[in-house]
Amino acid sequence: MKSVAFIDCFMDTPVIHSVNSYSQHTKINCTYHMPSKFGLKSLEMLEQADGYIILGSASHVTENLPWHKDLLDFIIPKIESNIPTLGICFGHQLIADYYGCEIDYLSENKTINIHSREITFSKDEMGCKKGSSLELAFAHSQFVKALSNNFYSFASSNTSKNEAIKHNEYNFWGVQAHPEASQLFLETETQLSDNKTIDQIIKNGFSFIDNFVSLL
Repeated sequence: MKSVAFIDCFMDTPVIHSVNSYSQHTKINCTYHMPSKFGLKSLEMLEQADGYIILGSASHVTENLPWHKDLLDFIIPKIESNIPTLGICFGHQLIADYYGCEIDYLSENKTINIHSREITFSKDEMGCKKGSSLELAFAHSQFVKALSNNFYSFASSNTSKNEAIKHNEYNFWGVQAHPEASQLFLETETQLSDNKTIDQIIKNGFSFIDNFVSLL
């Protein structure tokens, strides 16, 4: 059975409920790891995962925390061995920053942007079709402002032209949204209350992750 390791980069509140929700949705083997609080031992003890998903964080890439470097030391060799890896929100920014992209705040007051928004795909990539759109959940204050020559964008929105990116050489994809968002995440983080909208955003997000998983 294929396996994917979820790397939760939380600072205060873990998002294991989101990982559990996806685990119940999928047929692949999911493991859960918390390097920001407990180090990399659980990842290092794994037999080789078929793919990695790096989740969000209340920390910022620009803080350059010690565990950021530890995580990069672990995951970059995996990426450069072409093991499929998906960066979500902070994970998207962390790898983009490592490969020379510019990370910045969305606004001068550095407020957290919490809502749902629609992203539109500009290329056929990772199972997403050019011209199609998805409404996804967002909770972030920083974003990938400018790409280095190592990446191209394959989705944009009115907020950012780099909503989803792909490394030119390696099997790394990044997305600013939270496609892993569970019902609890949506109700507490985005304050969405319409059940129909919540259900559709969860479905959209899981479909996006399914597209990544299909590449393992």
